[in-house]
Amino acid sequence: MTADVLTGVWPAVTVPFDADLALDTAAFADHCRWLVESGCDGVVVNGSLGEYEALTDDERRTVVRTAIDAVGAERVIPGVAGKGALEAAAWTRHAADLGVAAVMCLPPTSHAPTPDEVVAHYAHVGQVGVPVIAYNNPWSTRVDLTPELLARIAREVPAVRGVKEFSQDVRRVLAIADLAPDLQVICGCDDVLVESVLVGARGWIAGFVNAFPAQSVALHRMALDRDVDGALDLYREMLPILRWDADPRFVQAIKLGQEEAGRYGGPCRLPRLALPAEEEAEVRAHARRALAAGSGT
Repeated sequence: MTADVLTGVWPAVTVPFDADLALDTAAFADHCRWLVESGCDGVVVNGSLGEYEALTDDERRTVVRTAIDAVGAERVIPGVAGKGALEAAAWTRHAADLGVAAVMCLPPTSHAPTPDEVVAHYAHVGQVGVPVIAYNNPWSTRVDLTPELLARIAREVPAVRGVKEFSQDVRRVLAIADLAPDLQVICGCDDVLVESVLVGARGWIAGFVNAFPAQSVALHRMALDRDVDGALDLYREMLPILRWDADPRFVQAIKLGQEEAGRYGGPCRLPRLALPAEEEAEVRAHARRALAAGSGT
């Protein structure tokens, strides 16, 4: 962690469930440690990839505590999404009490909020006093944190220091930088990573890094260093699997990628179902291609 709210590669960590769909905390702790030992800067927990909506409140608290025990509070950024501001602020206070450096927060998920309501939501969460990374995911929420709206949030809510940008529109990196220069733009979608970094994003909250941490860290570093030829060579081989990060079934796909990498992926909780056999085979083949491409990293 630097003076910026987030730089480097931070996996949005998957959560392992056993055959009975119980949370496997030992496997989760091991996974967090492996990711950091493999070069990642920290972990983001209780995000959409972490199936936070399928966890009980006790499980959400357990996930945060387990990650902190595994890698240290300074390397853990909890997701604090809630249906409303009171819920999101409560999760933020829980995280702050455990000593984390920042939290990641979606807009309210209870309804399609107005811009005024979005700003009020972040203002309430910001009162807790911990730096906030706004999470823009218009594909799974009913609000788009446009560059104009983010600029307003940045002006009115100083606690909001960055945005995980998942609109899949790389043009927004520069647009946000122009309108809100103090707001750090963090790439949130795997298959626009290189483009996003080349135009100014420094951090990456990543998905398939759960399966390919060494390759992902190398790709991010090459993009930061402007090694365009090296980055593009690796990127082309990884893109077929990275594109699954923008599919609604990305959780299932990433857990399959973990299995191809020799890590435990395991099942998902409802409402997520296993991929059909043909698509599972496609994901596994793309994962093997990415692994082969990064074998020398």
